[in-house]
Amino acid sequence: MKHSSLKRVISTLLIVSIVLPLTGCSDLLKKFAGKDASKVLSATIDEFYDDPSAWIESNSDIDMSGLTDAGLQLALEQIGATSYELEEPKVNNNRDEAKITVKFTGVHVLDDVPMATEEEIRDFIEDSDTEDVEIQFVLTKKKDSWKITDLSGIYEVFFLPYESIAFVDENGMPTSYYQPFFEDIVVDTIWYDPMYGNPINGRSMMQQDAVEAVVYFNTPVYLTFTANLYKNDELIQTMEVVVDGGTVATCDFWGERYTNGSYTCELLYDGGVVTTSESLTVN
Repeated sequence: MKHSSLKRVISTLLIVSIVLPLTGCSDLLKKFAGKDASKVLSATIDEFYDDPSAWIESNSDIDMSGLTDAGLQLALEQIGATSYELEEPKVNNNRDEAKITVKFTGVHVLDDVPMATEEEIRDFIEDSDTEDVEIQFVLTKKKDSWKITDLSGIYEVFFLPYESIAFVDENGMPTSYYQPFFEDIVVDTIWYDPMYGNPINGRSMMQQDAVEAVVYFNTPVYLTFTANLYKNDELIQTMEVVVDGGTVATCDFWGERYTNGSYTCELLYDGGVVTTSESLTVN
């Protein structure tokens, strides 16, 4: 019995003597892996700080369609006033995934930036509060190389607050136009009977020598638009529509015989679509 007990004690000690070094070795290897992953992440963020414009171009998978030129310029100007710090990485047991939280300091808190002159918007940003913002990045290791799985957090922190910013002129009109502006000011697009000057009920009418679509805005507009008329999805006519301080853009198409078919009117500005009407059926 004594020999049996002694054997069990010796076996236990041997197992512990083997497991403890292995555990320590595993932790050490995870620490090394975390350092390598941190270096990759730091290099990427440093590239962003060194040249944000070039960084944006090299990450074309990030959707920046909502950012105006004015908004982009303002965002770029604010980046240099911030700094970052990496926290300790968290590496999984297989050492092929690392999660690293980065704290960015001095980020402006911007909510509902008003449409205003350039000077007014810059004053608004300067007067806004700053805060520390944390982003957790996930890196995966394949073939001995660490890769960041998603960089969109940088866009959300440094660029998203500046989306849809546009400077306005003395008439309150943007100096550069963008889609959300028109989404905000377009009230409705209504088809009119060109003979009687009344809205068409049910969006259908008999064959005419003219068709008329009217776009309503909720604010005075100073702009020259292009109006396209489509019949069964085929462009058949284009005209220029000048709105000089009014709230209505009248797209009055004439000069042809508008026969049976489905018609839509598309109002354009230099850079995109203002609005597209619902279809009008001509019988």
